[in-house]
Amino acid sequence: MAIKEAEDVTADRQTAAIAELMQRYFEAIHDGDVPALREIFHPENRLAGLRGDEERFSSLEQFLARVGNRPKQDAFNYRLLSVDRSGRAGVAKIAYLYHGVDFVDYMAVLELDGRWRIVAKSFDGYYVPEDE
Repeated sequence: MAIKEAEDVTADRQTAAIAELMQRYFEAIHDGDVPALREIFHPENRLAGLRGDEERFSSLEQFLARVGNRPKQDAFNYRLLSVDRSGRAGVAKIAYLYHGVDFVDYMAVLELDGRWRIVAKSFDGYYVPEDE
């Protein structure tokens, strides 16, 4: 999968704040830090996506329960691919490898009460052949 890394996400203060939010997400998900994830995600967040041919939908609470019950992970090789923002709404595109599955996530974000939060996560994941 040929995906470019985000070039300059520091073009303005708000876009840089979204990039910082994604960095906090990377660290919290890697460490299994559920309290930090509660701060990063809006409580009404929904998650929807595909893993191979399987559709996956969950609430924030279901997602956090899975994160809290899994063993600490090795590095995920997270990459911030892009940030697109208009006013107080935006989307960040990230990619990572997790248990032999290449994922691309789209994180919808809003600036609420002066801070950026993830309000929706959609994703697609496909299995990487072992010979690659």
